[in-house]
Amino acid sequence: MSGNLPPEPQPPRPQPRRLMTGTGQFKQMSMARHILQRVLFLIVILYVGACTFLLIEQNRLLYIGTSLPAHPPGLGYTAFKDASGAQIGWLADPVGTAHGTVVYFHGNDEEAWQAERNYGAFFTARGWRVVFPEYRGFDMRADAAPSHDAVIADAVAAMQLAHQDWPGTLWVAGNSLGAGIAAQAANAGGAQRVLLFVPWDRMSAVAAERYPIIPTRFLLWAGGTDYDSCAALKPLENETFIIYAGQDNIIPAHHAVHLAACLGLQPAHVLALPEAGHLDWYDHLTSAQWDNLLANP
Repeated sequence: MSGNLPPEPQPPRPQPRRLMTGTGQFKQMSMARHILQRVLFLIVILYVGACTFLLIEQNRLLYIGTSLPAHPPGLGYTAFKDASGAQIGWLADPVGTAHGTVVYFHGNDEEAWQAERNYGAFFTARGWRVVFPEYRGFDMRADAAPSHDAVIADAVAAMQLAHQDWPGTLWVAGNSLGAGIAAQAANAGGAQRVLLFVPWDRMSAVAAERYPIIPTRFLLWAGGTDYDSCAALKPLENETFIIYAGQDNIIPAHHAVHLAACLGLQPAHVLALPEAGHLDWYDHLTSAQWDNLLANP
């Protein structure tokens, strides 16, 4: 009987594993290296493109006036005009004889008419005439292209024009971007006092914190467009006052503190507003503090 039984099935024999030849390994490694090179090349191209874009477009990114609405009709403010009669800003007069004139430069996310609305009364109520120049690319000057050199030249010209129209005491002031412009124009414009609200020490220092992977310091140096407030204000360090906001998340407070240290300002020339932010600093200044800042010397 046993001779008639079918043979037991045999388990399949394991096939010998084919070893990769040296040539195959080399091909795979070469392909991986080629893909990595392409990815790295693409990253470099994108990085260089981003840096080039920031270098070329830095003025448009800083001066965003074309994205802001024009002043409303029937505003009722007095126009500030240049020698040709073209409007270049706004003017607010106090009641009675003015102590002098303050030329005030606004931030980049507002226009001159808004600066007059927000800050003008603080000055006029204390006997100061205030001029609010408008930047190229903003409001009634929307057709003029802004650039670092042109904006600073305009700021100096506005200060000189104000002093020509109203001889006497001339101060300059500004907030945020306007503080940087005020600092650059102060000496050449003939300012006798400088009031900086929520300022930077230099724009590249703020930009480097915001864009840490971009060589912003080099780009601004290469473009000749950094706003170094410390260097610009050295001739006026004894007449400079800094007001900064403790909760500022746009230009953090340490920039103003560094600027004050760089200029060697006395404590009486530095005013901290611990609970204020970048956009509401003026609401945190008390009436007494405004009185001290704007006291007629």
